[in-house]
Amino acid sequence: MTEQKRVGVVTGVTSGTLIAVVDADIKNLARELNGKIYYVGQVGSYVLIPVAKVIVVAMVSEFKKIDLSENGKLSQRCVMDLSLVGTVKSGRYERGVSVIPPVDSPVFIAEDADLTAVFSVFRKYGFSIGQLSLFERERSYLDPNKFFGKHLAVLGSSGSGKSCTVSSILQKVAVYPDTNIIILDIHNEYSNAFPETSQHLDIAELELPFWLMNLAELQETFIDERDENSAIQLTVFKDLIVASKKGKNPGLADILTVDTPLYFDLAEVRAKLQYYDTERITGSSGSISKEGPFYGKFTRFLVRLDSRLNDPRYAFMFKPKQYVQSSSFADLLNRIFGRTQESRVTIMDLSGVPFDIVNTIVSLIARLAFDFNFWNARRRDFPILLVFEEAHNYLPSGGATGGAARRTVERIAKEGRKYGVSCMIVSQRPSEVSETILSQCNNFVILRLTNPVDQGYVGKLMSDTFSGLIDTLPSLRQGEALIVGEAIPMPLRVQIDFPDPEPSSADIKFFDKWKQSEVKTEIPDVVDRWWHQNRG
Repeated sequence: MTEQKRVGVVTGVTSGTLIAVVDADIKNLARELNGKIYYVGQVGSYVLIPVAKVIVVAMVSEFKKIDLSENGKLSQRCVMDLSLVGTVKSGRYERGVSVIPPVDSPVFIAEDADLTAVFSVFRKYGFSIGQLSLFERERSYLDPNKFFGKHLAVLGSSGSGKSCTVSSILQKVAVYPDTNIIILDIHNEYSNAFPETSQHLDIAELELPFWLMNLAELQETFIDERDENSAIQLTVFKDLIVASKKGKNPGLADILTVDTPLYFDLAEVRAKLQYYDTERITGSSGSISKEGPFYGKFTRFLVRLDSRLNDPRYAFMFKPKQYVQSSSFADLLNRIFGRTQESRVTIMDLSGVPFDIVNTIVSLIARLAFDFNFWNARRRDFPILLVFEEAHNYLPSGGATGGAARRTVERIAKEGRKYGVSCMIVSQRPSEVSETILSQCNNFVILRLTNPVDQGYVGKLMSDTFSGLIDTLPSLRQGEALIVGEAIPMPLRVQIDFPDPEPSSADIKFFDKWKQSEVKTEIPDVVDRWWHQNRG
């Protein structure tokens, strides 16, 4: 290390952070090295600290001026808080630090050439998602196995570029022949981004028959937990479903459970519940009838059930025409996993699904993917990535148990990697997403976050070593992200590559449209589409 690159000295040491005071003779924080200007103490930049035969790499997480007393005189000095990120040994970079620099160790500014070894660690994979913000001509290379295989969260305020970031990342792997990605698309944004490699499945048109639901999902759909008879309703409902499944699938009667995805006759189950609800039995004298043991217990349940069965918005689930027998289950899975069209990305369009059942649909699709690989003997050859767009809407934080979707995805977050199922959690309100789920994410792509509550929440999820980086989040440019996790050598600020093509999530240019719009809106046409539930 040359004296020209020296910028300070270590004055304080903890287990994962250092405090360094900038040398008193540095009056100008701009330093020219090999024709490029570097700024001493720029948050997010890197410094090098030689210790014996290794070089410790640290990131500047905070820069400030403090009053110091030197030789009895009070003076202002610049101080850097440094987060330890890795070590260079024999020209090769390693994550983590085995040797903590002692006090009085000199600190040197890191220029592009010094960090070549660091950034080239994962270059062998050839997988890059963008340009490093602080280093010219240097791209951000990741380990894609750890990036996709250990759960990933993409977080950022509205307008920060989340949809473009997700599209850009997924486009880079959608070109491979055995890619398996399922996007749960709440607003129908992603079809445009994958014109040749995806299939678009409108859930309102694709049948997801009721008999695929497990007991927890059926309970959430039909049973009101506030009903004083809810426990009885659940018990009898469960027994009737099992009996119907055994009757329709005699070959599996001895081994099936209420959660086994086999066809059962919902109309038959309903008829028996109606009978129990109105049953009257003859008294001991033979002349006086009295109410049966379940008389009136299912009245509210039947009203709730009938409201679903008779609502045309739920026809895709409760009035299937194609998947009306157990043997059709494999055909449905072939379609979901893109085997019928040889697509690599399946876009589940949930925009036309009633909001009060989105939770159940998300749970059903996620659970089918998890259960499929749970029973797949070749699961290691069939990894699946589930993308949960606008996750805060159905994977909420707080509460003792949460809904069916939250319970399902929490299980996948904790166990999915063993069975080749990984999650990408996408949200503009991370503080409203289940902490259990986000805590299982090993990689974070954090775009601009302006809400202090969300910033604090993300700070808690990250290592204390990098908590100082949270202050940079409000100042990130559109499409620029702070990437932290096991898939990269160190936390990096990256300008994510722009997707080609881009999703249909671009902001509407209000002012330009107000000045002059080429397309005029015809109100009668809108009314007709509204009536016929045709979004066009």
